[in-house]
Amino acid sequence: MKFRAVEDGFLVRLEKGEEVVSTLTAFVREQQISSGFISGMGAVTEATIGIFDIERKEYFKKSFENDLEIGNLTANISYLDETGEPFIHAHVTVSDHSLRAYTGHLFSATVLITLEIYIKVFKEKLIRKRDQTMGFNFWQL
Repeated sequence: MKFRAVEDGFLVRLEKGEEVVSTLTAFVREQQISSGFISGMGAVTEATIGIFDIERKEYFKKSFENDLEIGNLTANISYLDETGEPFIHAHVTVSDHSLRAYTGHLFSATVLITLEIYIKVFKEKLIRKRDQTMGFNFWQL
């Protein structure tokens, strides 16, 4: 990974072979980012995305082993109330070689060539707390 600090955050370039979510989580921890917003684009392989099933209170996941173009990566940075660990809540829209698009929560992906990211940093720390009724960690505002 390469990065540069800018006035209100960071420009980040993930490189071939880096796992997206874990690399960003480690970066947030190392840079002591309190909370923020992420946007990016690039290409990945070995991606797993999903959609939350509200009745089962769990994610339906689909894994892709092929190369995918990221049309949009949108995420936010917060911290889990139970562990105090940073949490990257990422959604992604990807397309395959036939230009079919898939979208959902990003669980994992490996950078194929590059992933260019802008992280907007917020001053306040944002906490997520588990709602047992919904089975989901919500922002505490």
